[in-house]
Amino acid sequence: MVSGVLAHQMSASQAQLLAASNISWVSSDVTFNPSDTSQWNQVFVLAKQYHLSLMGILDQHLMNYSNSFTLNDWDAAVKQAVATYGDGVKTWEIWNEPSLADANLGYFDGSPQTYVMMLQVAYSEIKAADPTDTVIGLGGMSLYQADNQTINIVTTQSLSWANQTVQLGAMNFCDAIAVHAYPYGQYISLLVGPSFSYYLQQYKRLCPGKPIWVTEVGTESQSTTWEATQSQQSSFLSQSYTLFQNAGVKAYLWYELSDNYTAISGSNFGLFDNNGNQKQAFSTFAQLVNGAASSISTPTATLTPSQTPPSNATATPQTSANPSQANKTPVASSPPESVPEENFAFCFVALVTASFAFITILKRPR
Repeated sequence: MVSGVLAHQMSASQAQLLAASNISWVSSDVTFNPSDTSQWNQVFVLAKQYHLSLMGILDQHLMNYSNSFTLNDWDAAVKQAVATYGDGVKTWEIWNEPSLADANLGYFDGSPQTYVMMLQVAYSEIKAADPTDTVIGLGGMSLYQADNQTINIVTTQSLSWANQTVQLGAMNFCDAIAVHAYPYGQYISLLVGPSFSYYLQQYKRLCPGKPIWVTEVGTESQSTTWEATQSQQSSFLSQSYTLFQNAGVKAYLWYELSDNYTAISGSNFGLFDNNGNQKQAFSTFAQLVNGAASSISTPTATLTPSQTPPSNATATPQTSANPSQANKTPVASSPPESVPEENFAFCFVALVTASFAFITILKRPR
């Protein structure tokens, strides 16, 4: 499993430290706009200088957030990106989280049909330049889970959306697929195993033969909504890294390199804090990548007496689709069939959520 980070900005000292720690991959949003929040050119130059493998994300940043771009405009932009940066980029991810409504822009109206057209165009341009380049499709399907069923609906929507793209031939135009893994809420340590494992299996069945890249995975080290600390962030990194490694995924890319990503006010998903200091999660990441066992224990969720769940709560995942997908049949979304402790954790969290689905948390913007 290759290991790396998503970096919208990166210093020379950080690039050097990543290379020295064998955290050898960096991903970033490709843009030709020097004022973009993604400091792509800086990341590109430093990645080459310190021999870091670089994945270019071709998405809204590439189109300069134009709400009027056409399929021909997309074709031209992808061709320009590959011609300009192809000497340093051999892996390309196509669009960002296309199953979510806030990904809609210009030609891309959010439908599986328009995504497949964009994927086909990008695949053709990339392979024409270098047939050995890797094209990653689906743009990051959601493995999100939380102690809030409203958020959990996102996972089933993504699965339904991905199913439609596969039926339209999307797998003919990519070499691998991407998923994004973010747990939310105070029970993250219990949610990771059963839900991440379950949805990974669904994508493996949906896209047989396509390696799965976890192109974004992360959690915060601070929160005003639930308890979050550097230690818990570090523990989640250790737990999720081990889970994905054992599941045989191709890549694990942490979101994000630094807290001070300017597009997200107050963001603290980083491996470095606002002052450029290493956080606990960075040390844990380096230990895991280099084969050392992490000394960070996994936090255990507990209930207070006032949080005792009702005895009739069930653990059946809810399925939902966007209005435009109402007549589509989602891929199987039955309860996870996993090891006994995972089943217990999944049921435990569902019991909690049945009574306490009160946290409304939106996924952080990109």
